Order: sequence, then structure tokens, then C-alpha cells
Amino acid sequence: MDTRPHHSPRPVLGQPASERPPRLPSPTRHAPTRRRPWAPGAAAGYWATVALAGLLLLATGTEVAVGAAEPAGFPALVNHVPARVLLAAVTALAVVLAAAGTWMRRALTLATTGRLTAARAGRAVVLALAWGLPALAALTLLDAELLALVGYLPLLAVTAPFNAEMRASLEAALTAGLLLELVVAVGLGLWAGAVLAYQRATAIPGRPAGWTTPAAAARWGRVAAYVAATVPAVYALTRFVWMVYPLGIDRELWEAGRSDLLAGVWLGAFGLVGAWLTIGLTRPWSRRFPRWIPGLGRRRVPVAAAVVPACAVALLVLPAGTSMLLSVLDKPAGELAKSWAAVGPTLLWPLWGVALAAAALGYALARRGEPVKTR
Repeated sequence: MDTRPHHSPRPVLGQPASERPPRLPSPTRHAPTRRRPWAPGAAAGYWATVALAGLLLLATGTEVAVGAAEPAGFPALVNHVPARVLLAAVTALAVVLAAAGTWMRRALTLATTGRLTAARAGRAVVLALAWGLPALAALTLLDAELLALVGYLPLLAVTAPFNAEMRASLEAALTAGLLLELVVAVGLGLWAGAVLAYQRATAIPGRPAGWTTPAAAARWGRVAAYVAATVPAVYALTRFVWMVYPLGIDRELWEAGRSDLLAGVWLGAFGLVGAWLTIGLTRPWSRRFPRWIPGLGRRRVPVAAAVVPACAVALLVLPAGTSMLLSVLDKPAGELAKSWAAVGPTLLWPLWGVALAAAALGYALARRGEPVKTR
């Protein structure tokens, strides 16, 4: 039996093209490579841009109202750091993350072409720094100002055109310090995506650890989700009660500020929606869209559609909780006792951030290996 590969016969001289046999495609020498994730390149480019902007500000001696030069706002660990020192620190962070992102992009190129051993070089050290350094940056560079802007921005956008006081509040909130926090927060979000892409691409296939199996992750992720939903629910309860009774705050202060209770009610409603969505991580509709949604009914919910917003909120809530803890340290005990309902729920924000991140991780692990069939 002829085992040689068959090739298309050569055309006979003078044979019409319509009568010639079809030419068979030649076999490919290499299998197609996997598509390389975009997040490491995007993170590297973003932080390189931040580094360049920081170097220009430092080289030109531009005065920026951040750190100690920023007007009084929420307490933060960098409130007493000179502006140029803070800019230099953010620039140095940007240089490190840009270089590390470029290295991760190179490692992913190796991984997608089958050279996994080379891609995994120094993986443990890289992951420790890749998660530890940005976590430290988030806790030190971010505060409750960014979370407040996210919470109040829809209300301000609707009411500012008709209310001069709201317009003044919006203008006062848009400071250089807030812009710096926004730049850092967006960059850390991109960085988290880059590290996750690198972590997945360089992992050694094998049996997952017991706590990471879908069944185990669904169990502890459910507990984390209920803990994460409880904190904003407690916060919302106090704000709703204030509509009729000064629970945990000075009565004179409550009566003087009753006209401003709309903002508290708005944030309370915002918190309840967040609590409902967090509980949703444990419900079937977080995996498939309800059938009554036009065009999406019964389709599979992308994992990122639930995980990315949850992680973004956790990124904002955790440093905001640290900021509120610092504010408590600056107040006398007697004042705290009179306003326990105003301060107390915010002291639970660090727990909220950690629990929400854990719930998102549990949700992602629980859906690992899930069939991608859309209907």
C-alpha cells in the first residue's frame, strides 16, 4: 500500500484549466497559536504614558495640588506627603509597572507559542510583586474621595443644571488630587487584568487545589457574598431611618440638615442596589440572563460582566474604608459616641471590600469549566 503523501497531479500540457484537477492545500508545518491576551500590553502602555507625564511634571517644576498641597478633604495616608515627593512616587510606580507589563507581554508570547518553561521563569516572585505592590499603592494613594464621586456623580449630573449649590459641589470635587486617584485606579484595574492573564497563561495544568474547585468555591463564595451584601445594607438602613428619626446622630445636627437628606437617601439606595447585585452572584440569573430580557434571555452571562464591576467596587471601597478609619482617629471619643450611626457603618467598609473581592473570586472559580453554550 502506498503510504506516501498524495499531492495534486501536475497539469497536462495543453489541458484546459476547467478540466484540471483541484489543487490540494499543502499541509501546515505548525499548529495555529493561541490568541495573546491584550491586557498586559494595554497596562504597559497606560503606565508608560503615566510615567512620561510624571517625568514631564517633575522636570518642568509644575506645581500640582496633591498630597500636602491638596485642600482639606478625606483623610488619607498621603495627606502630609509633599506634592513633588508624591508625584515622584507615582512616577516610579508607573515606571516599574510599565516595565513589568512589557515583561509579562513577552512571557505571554512565549506561552502562546508553546515555550511554557521559559514563560514561567521567576513566576512566584513576579506574582508576589504583581499583586503586593499595587495593593500597597491602592491603600496609600486612594481614599474615600473617589468612592464618594462614583456614588454622587449620577445625582450631581441630574441636579447640577438646575441647582447652583450642586454645581458648586461638583466643581469643588473635581480637584487635581481626585484626578490623580482616578489615574491610579484605572491603571490598577488594567494591571489586575494583565496579572490574571499572565497567571492563567503560565499556570501548569493539573488538579486544582481543594478550595478552588467549582463546588468548594461556590460554597465559600456564597458566604463571602452575603457578608459583602450586609455592610451596604446596614449603611442604607441608617440613611433611610434618618428621613424620620435622628438615629445615632445629634438631633440639632439632624434638624439643621434635613434639607440635605436626599443625598443620604440616594447613597442608601445605591448601597441596596449593590447589595442586591452582590447576592445575585449566588443566584442562577448571574449565570444566565432571565428569559424576559429581550435579546439576552437564557443566554450565558459572561463571567467578566459580573467579576469586573465587583472588583472595581472592591478596589474603591477598601481604601475608602482605610480613609474612614483615619477620620475616626482624628475625632474625640465623645463626638464619635454622638454620631455612631454616621461613622459606624463606614468602619465596616474594609470588610466589605475584602468580602466583595472574595465573592467575585468564588464566582469566577465556580464557573470555571462551565460549558460555553449560549442557549
